[in-house]
This record gives sequence, C-alpha cells and structure tokens, in this order.
Amino acid sequence: MSPERALLLERAAAALAHEGKNPLHNMALHLQLLSEKMRGGEPGGTPAERHVQALRDGIARVDVLLKAFSDLASPGHLTPDLGAAVSRAQLLFGYEARRGNVAVMQRGPATVPVQADPAFLGDLVCHAFLAAVALARDGALHIVLGTEGSRNRLDFRSEGGAPRRDEAAPHLEAVRRLSSEAGSELSSDLAPAAPARLSLSFTHPR
Repeated sequence: MSPERALLLERAAAALAHEGKNPLHNMALHLQLLSEKMRGGEPGGTPAERHVQALRDGIARVDVLLKAFSDLASPGHLTPDLGAAVSRAQLLFGYEARRGNVAVMQRGPATVPVQADPAFLGDLVCHAFLAAVALARDGALHIVLGTEGSRNRLDFRSEGGAPRRDEAAPHLEAVRRLSSEAGSELSSDLAPAAPARLSLSFTHPR
C-alpha cells in the first residue's frame, strides 16, 4: 500500500467512527422512545411517526457514509467525476474541517465529468481537500468547480488565521505525486503571506 493511500485510510477510519457515532446514538435513543410509546409510556399518546422518521434519517446517514468509505477503498468502478469526488471528500473528512474551525463554501455544478483514472482521482481530491483544510485553520476554505476552455477545473482557496503547514505537508506531497497519475495538471500558490491556492485541471471526458 502506498504511503499516501495509507494516510487517507487512516484518517478516513477515524472520521467514519466519529461521524457514524452520532446517527447511531440518535437511532438508539429514538428506538427507546418509540418502544416506550408503543407500551403507552408517554402521557397523551403522542404519535410515534417523528421518531420513526428520525430512525430513517439516521440509517440513511450511516448508509451514505459507508458507501463513501467503500468508494474510497475500492474506486475502480466509479465514473470519473470531480463533483462526486469533492462530495465524497467532504462527507468523509468534513470532521477535519469542523475540528479545525474551517468554514467550507462551495460553488459550481454538482457533476463535473473528467477524463481521469478513477483509481487515483478520489485519492487526489481527498488529499487536496485535507491539505486545504489544514491551510485554512480558523478561517475559510473556498471550493470552486467549473470549466475553463477545454478543461474542467477544481480550485481550493484557503484563507486561514492559523494555517497548519506541517499538517498540510504530507497531503500536499501526495497531491503532487498523484496529480500525474490521475491525469491532472496541478498549479499552486502556497506563499506564506497570501491565501493558499491549489488548482487541478482535467480534460473533458471523451
């Protein structure tokens, strides 16, 4: 296993455990409340539908998380799509943004097909997201998806009050190594005095 893949899976496992805990706890709570109501334990006999819906929402949340984790671990079957890759990165690693007090803002289309190797595209986008989050500590991260000429682009712009360059470094190295494998052109501006920027561009799908 490559070092960059091992790093991603380690962080994803921690995020999955954290993100999965809350909906599972919520489901357990509502199951208990639903059980009490079915036994007539709540005064007034309030309908149980809202608890059933909460259970459904929690189950759906866990299902989406597990699907995203599965796609990260085995990406070969995926259609190369920048929008989907960004959504997956935010779902799996959004905890890192919240932990670092980073406000994430995204604009652009939800679906951006590209010509890329799906075995590397997801890893590349996840590492870029984690690097950008580290560089936006206590600040903001702007993610922009779009088209420029004959290429589709993904831009990360980090505006942080306390950027963690040491934390970003291994992810930046992974981005540099994976960009060529994924079929991407990489440009960056990481000057200490300015907002950090990472840009990935891909050709349109054939």
